[in-house]
Amino acid sequence: MLSDVLLASWGIRVYTHRMKIVKVRRVGNSNVVSLPREFEERGYLPGASVLVEELPEGGLRLMPTEQVRERIGGIGRRLVDEHQEALRILAEHDPDAA
Repeated sequence: MLSDVLLASWGIRVYTHRMKIVKVRRVGNSNVVSLPREFEERGYLPGASVLVEELPEGGLRLMPTEQVRERIGGIGRRLVDEHQEALRILAEHDPDAA
């Protein structure tokens, strides 16, 4: 059997996470995908807001908006930590600084 690493090096995605096949259906003027209840533990609760991102290869990625906020905050903290010296220099040369 081919290893996951070898398949990935050929550009073949290997899915090892939980997967479900669901159907797209029409509700009013919208297309709807129903998510199985087992995804509720990951934040996909009734009424939850989700980000839908179209990927370059044509797939879609769903992410609860709370996770998006957490990721953006984490990236911002990491960038500030990694570039403290540059931010200090910019602050010293800010003409609007009080």
